[in-house]
Amino acid sequence: MGHGERDDAILRWFLIDSMTAFAVAEVLPGIVARVDTQRLRALGGSETNAQVTDVEDRAVADVRDFLVVSVDTGKNVCMAVPLYSRSSPGSAPLSTAKRSGDADGWLIGEVQYSRWQHWRIPLAALAAASVQEPSETGARRGFAIGDADALQDLANWATRNRCSFRPI
Repeated sequence: MGHGERDDAILRWFLIDSMTAFAVAEVLPGIVARVDTQRLRALGGSETNAQVTDVEDRAVADVRDFLVVSVDTGKNVCMAVPLYSRSSPGSAPLSTAKRSGDADGWLIGEVQYSRWQHWRIPLAALAAASVQEPSETGARRGFAIGDADALQDLANWATRNRCSFRPI
């Protein structure tokens, strides 16, 4: 293997192989996944209730952590909320006491969730768009794992949103 090939292999490992995408079976309530929303859009089938106007679409459009708040295995879809590293209008903090899985500062950093932006995502699409996930299989990041009431409280904000779900 020449220098160029070795450098390419190292770069590929660093950028791809060191990240561990989710398997569909890992997409469970309370799991946090780093999702490429542009890839999610390209895969199709996702919906959001983020506000959209003639001049602005408030749906996140970057690589972003999402908290899965519910899973409908019958429809093979989950509901997830985008997470933010700082407070903004309509966001609320996630308690550090309910976090699990030490990857990328998850246990100690400030994390806010959006009350007004929920996404319905096909399970296979979430898995396919999670290629930049920093946690490893068996040590995934999570919030309120096993606490259905806490996750339902976050999901319930979708019913309070005046914006309907729309394809994204």
